[in-house]
Amino acid sequence: MLILMVLSVMLEVFLRQLFNRPQEWVVEFSEYALLYITFLSCASILRRDGHITVDLITCRFRARTRNFLSVIHYGICTVVSFIFVTIGAKTTLDHYFRGIYNPTILQIPMAYILLVIPIGGVFILVQSLIGLYSSYQELKSPRPSSPEEG
Repeated sequence: MLILMVLSVMLEVFLRQLFNRPQEWVVEFSEYALLYITFLSCASILRRDGHITVDLITCRFRARTRNFLSVIHYGICTVVSFIFVTIGAKTTLDHYFRGIYNPTILQIPMAYILLVIPIGGVFILVQSLIGLYSSYQELKSPRPSSPEEG
Protein backbone atom coordinates (compact mmCIF):
# COMPACT_ATOMS: atom_id res chain seq x y z
CA MET A 1 0.00 0.00 0.00
CA LEU A 2 2.88 2.33 0.76
CA ILE A 3 4.42 1.62 -2.63
CA LEU A 4 1.11 2.40 -4.36
CA MET A 5 0.86 5.62 -2.42
CA VAL A 6 4.39 6.70 -3.35
CA LEU A 7 3.85 5.81 -7.01
CA SER A 8 0.57 7.71 -7.16
CA VAL A 9 2.17 10.82 -5.64
CA MET A 10 5.01 10.56 -8.13
CA LEU A 11 2.49 10.29 -10.97
CA GLU A 12 0.65 13.32 -9.57
CA VAL A 13 3.81 15.42 -9.48
CA PHE A 14 4.83 14.29 -12.96
CA LEU A 15 1.44 15.01 -14.56
CA ARG A 16 1.02 18.30 -12.73
CA GLN A 17 4.44 19.67 -13.59
CA LEU A 18 4.77 18.49 -17.19
CA PHE A 19 1.20 18.54 -18.47
CA ASN A 20 -0.63 20.72 -15.92
CA ARG A 21 -3.04 17.78 -15.43
CA PRO A 22 -3.38 17.18 -11.68
CA GLN A 23 -5.01 13.96 -10.58
CA GLU A 24 -7.63 14.82 -8.01
CA TRP A 25 -7.88 11.31 -6.57
CA VAL A 26 -4.25 11.10 -5.39
CA VAL A 27 -4.62 13.13 -2.20
CA GLU A 28 -7.75 11.24 -1.20
CA PHE A 29 -6.15 7.87 -1.94
CA SER A 30 -3.06 8.86 0.08
CA GLU A 31 -5.21 9.84 3.06
CA TYR A 32 -6.99 6.49 3.03
CA ALA A 33 -3.74 4.60 2.53
CA LEU A 34 -2.19 6.32 5.55
CA LEU A 35 -5.18 5.33 7.66
CA TYR A 36 -4.95 1.70 6.54
CA ILE A 37 -1.16 1.55 6.91
CA THR A 38 -1.40 2.91 10.45
CA PHE A 39 -4.08 0.55 11.72
CA LEU A 40 -2.83 -2.57 9.94
CA SER A 41 0.80 -2.18 11.03
CA CYS A 42 0.34 -1.04 14.63
CA ALA A 43 -0.18 -4.50 16.14
CA SER A 44 2.92 -5.84 14.42
CA ILE A 45 4.98 -2.95 15.73
CA LEU A 46 3.55 -3.50 19.21
CA ARG A 47 4.42 -7.22 19.02
CA ARG A 48 8.05 -6.42 18.17
CA ASP A 49 8.17 -3.75 20.89
CA GLY A 50 9.03 -1.29 18.13
CA HIS A 51 7.02 1.65 19.43
CA ILE A 52 8.74 4.80 20.62
CA THR A 53 10.04 4.70 24.16
CA VAL A 54 11.83 7.28 26.24
CA ASP A 55 14.62 4.96 27.28
CA LEU A 56 16.77 7.92 28.27
CA ILE A 57 14.55 8.06 31.37
CA THR A 58 13.42 4.46 31.80
CA CYS A 59 16.92 2.98 31.57
CA ARG A 60 17.66 4.68 34.90
CA PHE A 61 14.85 2.76 36.64
CA ARG A 62 15.25 -0.58 38.30
CA ALA A 63 13.99 -3.62 36.37
CA ARG A 64 10.97 -3.99 38.65
CA THR A 65 9.93 -0.38 38.05
CA ARG A 66 10.36 -0.84 34.29
CA ASN A 67 8.15 -3.95 34.46
CA PHE A 68 5.54 -2.02 36.41
CA LEU A 69 5.58 0.76 33.80
CA SER A 70 5.25 -1.88 31.09
CA VAL A 71 2.11 -3.23 32.77
CA ILE A 72 0.68 0.29 32.87
CA HIS A 73 1.66 0.84 29.23
CA TYR A 74 -0.04 -2.33 28.01
CA GLY A 75 -3.05 -1.60 30.20
CA ILE A 76 -3.50 1.78 28.54
CA CYS A 77 -3.00 0.19 25.10
CA THR A 78 -5.67 -2.37 25.94
CA VAL A 79 -8.19 0.29 26.95
CA VAL A 80 -7.50 2.47 23.90
CA SER A 81 -7.68 -0.46 21.48
CA PHE A 82 -10.95 -1.60 23.08
CA ILE A 83 -12.31 1.90 22.44
CA PHE A 84 -11.12 1.66 18.81
CA VAL A 85 -12.96 -1.64 18.42
CA THR A 86 -16.23 -0.65 20.07
CA ILE A 87 -16.65 2.90 18.82
CA GLY A 88 -15.08 2.07 15.44
CA ALA A 89 -17.46 -0.85 14.90
CA LYS A 90 -20.47 1.21 15.99
CA THR A 91 -19.53 4.10 13.70
CA THR A 92 -18.71 1.83 10.77
CA LEU A 93 -22.04 0.00 11.05
CA ASP A 94 -23.90 3.28 11.41
CA HIS A 95 -22.28 4.66 8.26
CA TYR A 96 -22.94 1.42 6.41
CA PHE A 97 -26.65 1.23 7.26
CA ARG A 98 -27.22 4.91 6.57
CA GLY A 99 -25.34 4.67 3.25
CA ILE A 100 -23.02 7.56 3.97
CA TYR A 101 -20.29 8.11 1.43
CA ASN A 102 -17.53 10.64 1.09
CA PRO A 103 -18.70 13.24 -1.46
CA THR A 104 -15.34 13.55 -3.17
CA ILE A 105 -13.92 12.47 -6.50
CA LEU A 106 -13.75 8.78 -5.52
CA GLN A 107 -17.13 8.72 -3.72
CA ILE A 108 -16.21 5.71 -1.61
CA PRO A 109 -18.74 4.66 1.05
CA MET A 110 -17.38 5.81 4.41
CA ALA A 111 -18.03 2.40 5.98
CA TYR A 112 -15.32 0.88 3.77
CA ILE A 113 -12.88 3.55 4.83
CA LEU A 114 -13.71 3.27 8.53
CA LEU A 115 -13.73 -0.54 8.56
CA VAL A 116 -9.99 -0.65 9.16
CA ILE A 117 -10.37 1.02 12.57
CA PRO A 118 -12.25 -1.81 14.34
CA ILE A 119 -10.30 -4.48 12.42
CA GLY A 120 -6.95 -2.95 13.30
CA GLY A 121 -8.26 -2.32 16.81
CA VAL A 122 -8.92 -6.05 17.28
CA PHE A 123 -5.33 -6.86 16.28
CA ILE A 124 -3.99 -4.17 18.59
CA LEU A 125 -6.28 -5.36 21.41
CA VAL A 126 -5.07 -8.95 21.10
CA GLN A 127 -1.43 -7.87 21.02
CA SER A 128 -1.99 -5.52 23.98
CA LEU A 129 -3.55 -8.31 26.03
CA ILE A 130 -0.61 -10.59 25.21
CA GLY A 131 1.84 -7.86 26.22
CA LEU A 132 -0.15 -7.09 29.37
CA TYR A 133 -0.15 -10.75 30.39
CA SER A 134 3.57 -11.25 29.78
CA SER A 135 4.48 -7.98 31.51
CA TYR A 136 2.33 -8.91 34.49
CA GLN A 137 3.90 -12.38 34.68
CA GLU A 138 7.34 -10.81 34.58
CA LEU A 139 6.38 -8.35 37.32
CA LYS A 140 5.04 -11.18 39.52
CA SER A 141 8.06 -13.42 39.13
CA PRO A 142 10.66 -13.04 41.85
CA ARG A 143 14.04 -12.08 40.49
CA PRO A 144 17.39 -12.54 42.11
CA SER A 145 19.03 -9.28 43.04
CA SER A 146 21.60 -8.15 40.52
CA PRO A 147 24.06 -5.24 40.45
CA GLU A 148 21.90 -3.62 37.75
CA GLU A 149 18.99 -3.38 40.15
CA GLY A 150 20.98 -1.83 42.95
